[in-house]
Amino acid sequence: MPRLITPVRTVLLLGALLGAALSWVASDGLTDDTYITLSYARNVAEHAHWGLTPGMTSNAATSPLNVLLLAGFTVLLRPVAGVDPVLALGVLTTVLCAVAGWCAARAAVRLGVSTAWAGVALVVVLANPFLVSALGLEVVLLATAMAALLATALARRPALYGVVAGAALLARLDMVVFVVLIALTAPGVLRRLHVAVGLCAAVSLPWFAFSWFQLGSAIPDTFVIKTLQHTFGPGRTYLQGLWTHYHPLMTTAVVVGVVPAVLGLLVLLALLVAAAAQGLRRAVTRWRSPEAGPTRRPAAGPLLGLGLGGVVYFGVYSVLGVPPYQWYYVPPMASLSYVAVLGTAVLARGARHRWPVRAWLSLLAPASVVGLALSVPAAALPVPWGYPPVFGNFATPAQYRTIGLQVGKLVGDERVASPGEIGTLAYSCRCEIVDAFSDPAAVQGQIEERTQEAGPVLQALLRANYARRQHLEQQPVQQVMRWTAPGTEPPAGTRWWPTTAGTWQRQDKLMLLPAGS
Repeated sequence: MPRLITPVRTVLLLGALLGAALSWVASDGLTDDTYITLSYARNVAEHAHWGLTPGMTSNAATSPLNVLLLAGFTVLLRPVAGVDPVLALGVLTTVLCAVAGWCAARAAVRLGVSTAWAGVALVVVLANPFLVSALGLEVVLLATAMAALLATALARRPALYGVVAGAALLARLDMVVFVVLIALTAPGVLRRLHVAVGLCAAVSLPWFAFSWFQLGSAIPDTFVIKTLQHTFGPGRTYLQGLWTHYHPLMTTAVVVGVVPAVLGLLVLLALLVAAAAQGLRRAVTRWRSPEAGPTRRPAAGPLLGLGLGGVVYFGVYSVLGVPPYQWYYVPPMASLSYVAVLGTAVLARGARHRWPVRAWLSLLAPASVVGLALSVPAAALPVPWGYPPVFGNFATPAQYRTIGLQVGKLVGDERVASPGEIGTLAYSCRCEIVDAFSDPAAVQGQIEERTQEAGPVLQALLRANYARRQHLEQQPVQQVMRWTAPGTEPPAGTRWWPTTAGTWQRQDKLMLLPAGS
């Protein structure tokens, strides 16, 4: 056992270095939705206030655990850096990547393979352009939770698994897919499932109860907002979005993100076949020799659960028909990337000829890193980049930050309607900029619409979920922010700012107008 300590620590250090490097590279080019999370974290750290803007309580933070961790690190770093959630994000990302490395290494030990495989898996997962393009959202937290679920399931620690499972649900509620499937494929967890379930509930239920009583909904309002959105146009839902939306614009980034997941799917199928064959051999052995004692199930069971979780997750989101936001692809990509590498190690463990597997693996990690570098648009260089490799906002982060600062000075205490993307503007202006993400009254109509169109079961669940929600009247705004049509000029005397719409290089102008104009 002492010989395993150094390799595990090495993978932990590798994770920390990768996290620090990614944080620095992405620090100036965070996507707009990341700033929604940063705004929540700053308001919690400064005022113990749950909301996107200082003046309104809202419930549109998809990952409460991510917000609370960011707020906690912001408070811890306040003596040396003031209230700077961006710095806190860098520290948190570094810590989470280190934890992911440690958990992946422990999982490799339990699988009976070298911890070097865990290091390669970590590089492949963290080098994914879809993950790094959503840094600051819960993507790194989810990748860490997957590694922790896998490690604790393989270690046959149902109590610890339950604690990690509860944290995973707080990281993102739809992680329940991975929590359930990994548990069902882990004999050590199944034998004491009541312990795992009880601790999972003890960790997660207090927040959901608080959210239901105080915020009017146990689940974030983003479920309603996102499932009703059709902003990417026809034929560009989650199922088709990688090919109809991202591939034509960011081909290399899509290839780098998808190839490890596809390889993971193939490895998953091979693992399932191997598990079925092994089960059949054991059944035949028991039939021929009834006196033979029971044997353990394959140690790779939880790895199968992790891979199946990625497949089911992709299927659920495809059925929901949500828009193809890049961070929605991270959970299946990350889970199948873990399977691609660690599953290959398991298969190679019993193979007679291992050199083809090792040759492929030696190429996979550097190819991912090179592909990531190639996927960064030339306009984003030198690093830190100006916007991430997978990007679709209507203005670059720097432009939004500049506009937000100036809008804050112009509007003062007046309420201003957002132009559709609110995160960076709200973070920079510190004003009451409103839309469905910041104003609970603005999302009330969407809640009613989503409830009415739901089936009987979901409708009943939604009514119960929103039973304590107050029906608020939306307050009028004094200013509105609005885009001009491409190629048109703003009205004379209007305050406006030129913008560049991300990697499409489409020039638009963002105007600040009096309400009603």
